[in-house]
Amino acid sequence: MSKFVENFDADNEYLTIPDGFKEVAHDTRSRNGEDVEVVRYQQSEKIVQNNPHVTVVYGDDGRLISYNNFSVDSPDALPDDSEAVDIALNVFDSLDSEYAEELSLMRIDEQERLFINDDGDEIATPILWVKFAHMNGSYNWVSVGPAGQVIEFERESLWDYGQSRRATEEWNDDDWVAAREHRGPQLSAPSALA
Repeated sequence: MSKFVENFDADNEYLTIPDGFKEVAHDTRSRNGEDVEVVRYQQSEKIVQNNPHVTVVYGDDGRLISYNNFSVDSPDALPDDSEAVDIALNVFDSLDSEYAEELSLMRIDEQERLFINDDGDEIATPILWVKFAHMNGSYNWVSVGPAGQVIEFERESLWDYGQSRRATEEWNDDDWVAAREHRGPQLSAPSALA
C-alpha cells in the first residue's frame, strides 16, 4: 500500500513514498534563512550518495517546501505538456491554494533526474520540468515523470542573478550536500554554491 507525503497532517496523494521506504534521517537545516526539517526515506538504513530515496523538506511552520523522488524507473511515457501543466497546478493547489493563485507559468523543459540503483547502475528518469514564477519573486516547479507521476515539487527557490546560479540551499540534492560537507566538489552553475 502506497504511503503519501503529509502537508499539515494531511496526506497528499500526488506525492508518494515508495513501498518499503522508511524514514532514515531527519535533520534541521537552514534554507533561505529559515530553519527547515529535511527528511529522507529509503529502503536501507545506510545512506549512500545518490541511491534510490525520497527527500522532503518542511518549513518552520510545517508547510511542505520540497519533495524529490529519486527512485522512479519506469518505461511509461511522459504526459503531454498540457497535462503536465495541469498536474503541476493541481499539486500546488492541493498544497497551498492561496500561494498557487500567485504563480505564473514560465516554461516547460524536458530533463532527466539521475539516481544509482541497488545494482550500481545509473538510472535516468525523464521529466517535464514545469517552472513557475511567484509574485514573491521566487521560482517554483513541479517535475512530472512517466505516466504523470510527480518526481519533484519545490517552492520559494531564489536566484542569485550576480552569479547566475541558484541562491537557495539544495538539501534535496546529494551531490550539493556532499559539497557542503566537504566530501565532494563544488557543483557548477546553475547549482547553488555549497
